[in-house]
Amino acid sequence: MKQSKLAILLLGLFLFSSCNGASSSVSGQQKAASAAWINSTPSDNSSYYYGVGEGKTITDAKNNALADISSRISVSVNATFSSSVSASRIGDNEEVASKVKQDVTTKAKEIEYSNVEIQESSNDGEKWHVLIQIDRNLLAQTYIEKLTKIDNQLQNEFDIFSSASIFEKLKLSNGINALLSQTDTIFPLLKTIQPSFNDAKYSSRYTMYTKEIRDAQNKLVFNIQADKNSETLATLLQSQLSNANYKFSESAYNVLIKIKTSATQQKIDSANPQFANMIWALRTTTIEAYNKAGTRVSNAVVKTKSGSPEGFEDAVARTKKYEEIITRDGIISFITNGNQKK
Repeated sequence: MKQSKLAILLLGLFLFSSCNGASSSVSGQQKAASAAWINSTPSDNSSYYYGVGEGKTITDAKNNALADISSRISVSVNATFSSSVSASRIGDNEEVASKVKQDVTTKAKEIEYSNVEIQESSNDGEKWHVLIQIDRNLLAQTYIEKLTKIDNQLQNEFDIFSSASIFEKLKLSNGINALLSQTDTIFPLLKTIQPSFNDAKYSSRYTMYTKEIRDAQNKLVFNIQADKNSETLATLLQSQLSNANYKFSESAYNVLIKIKTSATQQKIDSANPQFANMIWALRTTTIEAYNKAGTRVSNAVVKTKSGSPEGFEDAVARTKKYEEIITRDGIISFITNGNQKK
């Protein structure tokens, strides 16, 4: 009887040990399967991007996985840039091409994804791991829709540009160039996301837009006249326009720019010695443009405040605030629209 009980006890211990071993084996297999995608992101293919991320929350993990995909796309963008519409439009201007490449890389890292699918997720008690899948066709469609909207605006703007006077073309070119700059960041991204995307219908047209704008700019010849308060501003404008390859003439001009500045003096009571010793000038500057026939075609008003420890006249003459507006809006926008924020 004692031997029978002993046999039963030994059998029970054996079965218990076997079950634990099987459970441990299954748990190990599950961890191994989990580690496979955590440690090795699946390869992208023609249909999908894959990304793996980790974080304290599942949302953090998903965002890090998306950042992983964006980083890979941004690396690929440079390789596709040379064959994009943007490269064809820009031509041999290496300085512009370099800036556009930087803008494209930045945009690639800031992609706004939709239809993000979490394929796998795991929580080890401390952090989440997720595997996500992005449909490349859906992502490309988002950018195609953006491009279509911009392209419709471009076609409308260029129709107006084609029949405009020479100075009106100058004003319109600012907006057209801004729209073209938006497409410059879309084409390389599209070619990366969807290599089969056909951009032929855009390439020749956008190159033509750029050529027509440059031709119009080459026909413009400026003359700038300024009152005493605006002399330093006039020098700044001539420098900025010259840098943009515009020409000047005292007699054979077709655009006359007249600048007038009125200013009032202000002193601020302040415990800060830097400001207590400053004389401030509240300036209102009017920039008028006239065509060859003497008709005023533009009237911009720029309001600025400038300070100087050297006195009122020096405060009026300072150009720093003007330079800030030009940097923000561009020289043509400054001349035609003043410092009104868009």
